Amino acid sequence: MKKIAIILLILLLLCAGVVGYGLFHTNLQVIAKGVQMVPASERPTEFAALQEAVRNQSLLGTQLRSGELSGSENYSYYMYTLRLKNAGLVNAEMVEVQIAPIDGDVLFYGETTEVQIKPGETKDVWCVLLTQGNPHPVRDIYVTYYLWGHPQEVKYTYDNVS
Repeated sequence: MKKIAIILLILLLLCAGVVGYGLFHTNLQVIAKGVQMVPASERPTEFAALQEAVRNQSLLGTQLRSGELSGSENYSYYMYTLRLKNAGLVNAEMVEVQIAPIDGDVLFYGETTEVQIKPGETKDVWCVLLTQGNPHPVRDIYVTYYLWGHPQEVKYTYDNVS
């Protein structure tokens, strides 16, 4: 009986160790894949759809400035792509990318479907920033996600030098 109790205690400690590791060592690793800059005038249908969404207040994204958009020749798209790796033991759910704006940024939007990253899985996520003119692409990017129902956040600075 004593041997069974010792074995059960060891199994309990092992299970508690795995759960503890899952709780405290679960995070997303962020690796920049790149940014692509495209003048808005090269994508007139997409820009017209954004103008309409801003006008109707139906944008599926974050508008950083109020008011309507002027002509497409005044704007540029910055498309940020990040590679995320879930190094933990728990699914990362509702992954979302947000950009900290600077002067001249107008709006940003990302994927509209729910993104989940399973343990050990690597997935690419993206976010498009519409900005006025052609400013530098260096931005702070925040990746928010949920682990076991608890919100987590990773700050990543996209720097075109690295």
